[in-house]
Amino acid sequence: MSTFFTYVVELEQNKKQVEIDYSKLYKEKQLLLDSLSEGVFGLDLDGKVRYSNRSALEITGYSTHELQNESPSSTFLKGINNTSIHLTLIDGLRRTQKDETFHRSNGVYFPIEYTSVGIIENDHIIGVVVTFRDITEQKKADELMLKSEKLNLAGQLAAGISHEIRNPLTAIKGFFQLIKSSTQKDEYFTIIDNELERIEEISSELLMLAKPQTKRHEKYNLYDIINEVKLLLETQAIMKSILVRTEFESSYLEVVCDKTKIKQVFINLVKNAIEAMEKGNITIKVSSCPNHISITVEDNGPGISKERLNRIGEPFYSTKEKGTGLGLLTSYKIIENHNGTISVDSVVGKGTTFLITLPLEVEG
Repeated sequence: MSTFFTYVVELEQNKKQVEIDYSKLYKEKQLLLDSLSEGVFGLDLDGKVRYSNRSALEITGYSTHELQNESPSSTFLKGINNTSIHLTLIDGLRRTQKDETFHRSNGVYFPIEYTSVGIIENDHIIGVVVTFRDITEQKKADELMLKSEKLNLAGQLAAGISHEIRNPLTAIKGFFQLIKSSTQKDEYFTIIDNELERIEEISSELLMLAKPQTKRHEKYNLYDIINEVKLLLETQAIMKSILVRTEFESSYLEVVCDKTKIKQVFINLVKNAIEAMEKGNITIKVSSCPNHISITVEDNGPGISKERLNRIGEPFYSTKEKGTGLGLLTSYKIIENHNGTISVDSVVGKGTTFLITLPLEVEG
């Protein structure tokens, strides 16, 4: 009997010790979580909040009582898409979402970045841990940086315009003075005419770059657009012993776009290639992917060095002797306004390739 009593006493003591150890472990875990500047909350398999650290409460403005055993969809994720968290509850995979939105208890939405990670025990998912941080100040800093870059670009553009237009104007002014005192006027008129055309060209490119981008997106066959460009520039190419080739995956590749502007992009790229080459081939390849169309404009001309390649697309920077660089800058802007991408790769002595992607559908 005494032996059994001793066993019961020891069992109770061990139970208390386990409870003390668990309590100590829980406090240590909570202290660790509370020391983090990022917000942390854990969800069980039902998607209910099981714990949250101090930063999570401070950032969202909710109390432990308001969050505990509640779904985030009824508190700080109210009316917000949280698909990534639900997917992690299903497969346990780590996911990071940038520039998402949470909802404070006072009704204010704020930008956040969060990572959800599955809690795995004995090869089974038992919950999800979400770590997040408020990126309001970071977004403000990014916006200030963007405004600063735009102001800097505007300054560079203004300086470039001043320089590019002043040169022909100086020539025109000088030759007008010579015309007054000379009988040999035909040559002077030719020079003045050329310089005026130069000013008109710069003004037209600036106007295309600066005017509001009207949304006139309709469905067109990209096959027809590129063949029109080929027909337009083929004569100029033949005069320099250049063959313009096209390779299409299909004779009908529908794209939603502003036809005039997309056509201008390909005119700029092919014309630039022709002017850079003495002879050779220019190949335009078009293929479709699940959600976009891919177009490459490839030439086997002299190529562009890495130093110069890094500056492609800058206003008034051109690889051509009399180029303004505005044609490529305009092309970049047109593709951007179509929610597409444009990139360039080049090897000196081998040629240059422009890669353009256009989405199959354009919003707006």
